[in-house]
Amino acid sequence: LLLTLGALLCLWSALCQECTKYKVSTCRECVESGPGCAWCQKLNFTGLGEPDSVRCDTREQLLLKGCVADDIMDPRSLAETQGDRKGSQQQLSPQKVTLYLRPGQAAAFNVTFRRAKGYPIDLYYLMDLSYSMLDDLINVKKLGGDLLRALNEITESGRIGFGSFVDKTVLPFVNTHPEKLRNPCPNKEKECQPPFAFRHVLKLTNNSNQFQREVGKQLISGNLDAPEGGLDAMMQVAACLEEIGWRNVTRLLVFATDDGFHFAGDGKLGAILTPNDGRCHLEDNTYKRSNEFDYPSVGQLAHKLAENNIQPIFAVTKRMVKTYEKLTEVIPKSAVGELSDDSSNVVQLIKNAYNKLSSRVFLDHNMIPSTLKVTYDSFCSNGVSQVDQPRGDCDGVQINVPITFQVKVTASECVQEQSFLIRALGFTDTVTVHVVPQCECHCRDMSQDRQLCGGKGFLECGVCR
Repeated sequence: LLLTLGALLCLWSALCQECTKYKVSTCRECVESGPGCAWCQKLNFTGLGEPDSVRCDTREQLLLKGCVADDIMDPRSLAETQGDRKGSQQQLSPQKVTLYLRPGQAAAFNVTFRRAKGYPIDLYYLMDLSYSMLDDLINVKKLGGDLLRALNEITESGRIGFGSFVDKTVLPFVNTHPEKLRNPCPNKEKECQPPFAFRHVLKLTNNSNQFQREVGKQLISGNLDAPEGGLDAMMQVAACLEEIGWRNVTRLLVFATDDGFHFAGDGKLGAILTPNDGRCHLEDNTYKRSNEFDYPSVGQLAHKLAENNIQPIFAVTKRMVKTYEKLTEVIPKSAVGELSDDSSNVVQLIKNAYNKLSSRVFLDHNMIPSTLKVTYDSFCSNGVSQVDQPRGDCDGVQINVPITFQVKVTASECVQEQSFLIRALGFTDTVTVHVVPQCECHCRDMSQDRQLCGGKGFLECGVCR
């Protein structure tokens, strides 16, 4: 399927009616001068003493000057889509697009998203184990079966995992008195574990009994200040793909807490100056280097989550809802749910948040050079449309109801051949976009006939070289 949309786009752009040229002597230089420029390859088109740049003008002007249409070289940007593999269960199509880009002229193509039913899900439960979460831990220990049953109502392939966090183990985040490090809880009769930054307890599994058994072994802990080290823990969950056991499926990270979070810069309070490097540092399933690296910034964490297609669900108590709603404004494909004081509603909270996340689709691309510009027009099934946006965005997406995005790609110069990926955030499907420069003129020359140039040189697009 060949879509030649460049000509239509030109009708909407004043640039396509103009040709501003500077020191043009070849057809390629003419093409690079602007999307409105064309080259006449007709023999003897220029008059005596006229420069070769006369051959470069708008198509309309060249026709007026006597250059017939067949002699006009005016390469267009266009998109060529490759059909999907037969039997493919992809939610995003097409799977591959090749773009031939002329500088300054966009090539456009459509991407269709169709939300599938029963898509596999991995859910990792990351829990704050500071002392104020004691009653929550009691309820979460009973959750395994309910959580997996809730997943199985949504998908035929669900898995659950578990991790916990407190904070960095230096002042002023925790009390570093040896006795307090052994038992940080205010109630000395209560059995508590020493504080820690993040501990990966259970790799993703479909065994609810194993979940219940491992979570049942967990003890509450404690720290000094109110904000917790949750962003440290989230970064490790997002960076340690193999250790956590993430599959290439829908990835949900449930973050349960009753308090706020430390972020980049707060580490200075504990003389921790090295910026967070966004890498996996688990040793024996524990983040042992947390006292070497600062907390991640919100932007840094958002980038890592998006990079690895992980969608966070913030399960937080009532007084923290507004704080975490602000966080979701920075982290795309994230949701907030109000957690009851004892976490008894967490299963329903997760189901509601998942439905909210899966019904909203963001279409985005990975890193591209500054010479390429990508914009999206979103045509949503609920009748809402948005044009020329930096990413596609549709809400209220229903199962098996297709939605369409038009993607427009423009090169500012003759780019090198390259590829980039378009994907729906939170989903594994991608569209591979291969970019080829459209800057050469394929002229009909009898270049081997030296007589056309008086025996000197060869003919190239109507000009002797």
